[in-house]
Amino acid sequence: MEDKGYILAMYDIRGKQDYIYKSNKIKEIVGGSYIIRDCFDDCLFPAAEECSGKGIFSYRRKEKKEDSDDFTAERFEKRLEEGYIGEVIYDGGGNFFVLYKTHDIYREVNRRFYHKLLEHTYSLRVLTTYISDVDFEDYPGDRKRLYEEHHRREQAESMISPVNTLPIVQTDYRTSLPLAKLQYIGDGKEGRDEKVSLESKKKYEKYAQIEKSGKEDRQIQGTRLLDELITKKGEESLLAVIYIDGNNMGAQVEKCLKKADGTAYTSYEDCVKALRQFSSEIQQHYITDRIRDVDVLLSEKENGKRRFVIYAGDEVTFICNARNAYDVAMEYLTKLAESPAEGTVRTSCAGIAVFHSHAPFTEAYRIAEECCESGKKLMKQEKIECASLIDFHYCQGAFGTSLEEIRKEEDTEDSSRPWFVYCGGSRSDIETSQSSEKTGYITSGTVRMMQEMLNRAGRSNIKNLAISAKKSAADFKSELERIRAHQPDDKPDKKIDFSLGGRLNDEMQKKLIYDMVIVYDLWFAQDETKTAEDQDESMEKGEA
Repeated sequence: MEDKGYILAMYDIRGKQDYIYKSNKIKEIVGGSYIIRDCFDDCLFPAAEECSGKGIFSYRRKEKKEDSDDFTAERFEKRLEEGYIGEVIYDGGGNFFVLYKTHDIYREVNRRFYHKLLEHTYSLRVLTTYISDVDFEDYPGDRKRLYEEHHRREQAESMISPVNTLPIVQTDYRTSLPLAKLQYIGDGKEGRDEKVSLESKKKYEKYAQIEKSGKEDRQIQGTRLLDELITKKGEESLLAVIYIDGNNMGAQVEKCLKKADGTAYTSYEDCVKALRQFSSEIQQHYITDRIRDVDVLLSEKENGKRRFVIYAGDEVTFICNARNAYDVAMEYLTKLAESPAEGTVRTSCAGIAVFHSHAPFTEAYRIAEECCESGKKLMKQEKIECASLIDFHYCQGAFGTSLEEIRKEEDTEDSSRPWFVYCGGSRSDIETSQSSEKTGYITSGTVRMMQEMLNRAGRSNIKNLAISAKKSAADFKSELERIRAHQPDDKPDKKIDFSLGGRLNDEMQKKLIYDMVIVYDLWFAQDETKTAEDQDESMEKGEA
């Protein structure tokens, strides 16, 4: 096709996690996530409209219902004739692709965009890259060139903050940004004015803007106060942050760009259509449907409130009562495996950090993220392509230290976690597959079976098992024999078999029982009236 001077540009938001989690204040964190979500709506589109009244056409923001969602070269050129200066090709996976009319327009839009970015977000970084000589018949080739150029720009990217401080200026102790504004922190009469940085102020303003607009938004629909999530203030103040992230998204994107016969799409028309459909399906399967499933499950639980912090693409982070965390994460991962159409696979890894409500949320989030990463690390190590895994950590202090260092200090590096929730295959395999046990890993089905054995053994025996597991293999085996010896022979339905019919050897029994005892009172005990005081007491004594 004749080169008409079109420019394909990519916008990449950098350091999203750092931008969001600079604070322990939930409103500020949520406000930061909203800023990132609306970054292009608030800054790029208005910048383009200042250059031309029509601005950039977006398939997500189309003015007329009759406008087609599908991209073609002919429709793009028609939109340029109508006064648009570009079109959004694809918005998903953290990237934003725009096809511009000319290089001069691209430069002018960006000049205004970065000015608005500084004004609306203060320090959010967005890296943009472009290529010329666009070929509408070779999208894969153009995308490859664009990614190669983007990689070069990443290497040369400046990391300097917008403003450096002087010794006489008060600064934020977490970010070192100058304190420039007053912000009312807290709710009602219990709050107070505090000095905050301009970046923090922008986040609070964004949160207030979304809340005031009255738009249906699940983050705002969730409870605003973390104290409303705990079981009972002063007695059990345990919360859990759950971080879930999709697996193999890059491979899934590549797969969506291939036809049923395995050959690749090449034209912009076919590739853009496939990418947009893929993005819509990811949003539906990973976010919309799963939030609904979580809410249905929590509606049946005591204290079933939750607070979503982030949900976008294939990633979701939320806070709930610690007692509900395991069931909620399991529900998400199992329903995710059930939902896709035939021939497609959707999997994620989940990390849970159980923490006291007064503990720093950002540290709990970091631990949850590292738990999630432990599942992804195992998948990479074992070259597993299709699995959902779950890992967790009961935070008892040591904040500021990595999960790896904490487990090294606690001598729990060699544990049964992460657990497999889904190992591929048919629906019946989701919680019952034994394939992982054959390689020394644990499935959620095995956890459920062990839960039954532990409940048969009784709580006092479980504590003794945990104590012996910390000592030696011999002590642990001796304790197992003692428990079995005290079981009545006339009740075969109550027989205790910690090997689960030979599924687990002595070492795997030891690891799994110890890991389950850590959170037994929260997730696995039959008597749900037990408080976390027992949990804390056992942890302090080294019993769990």
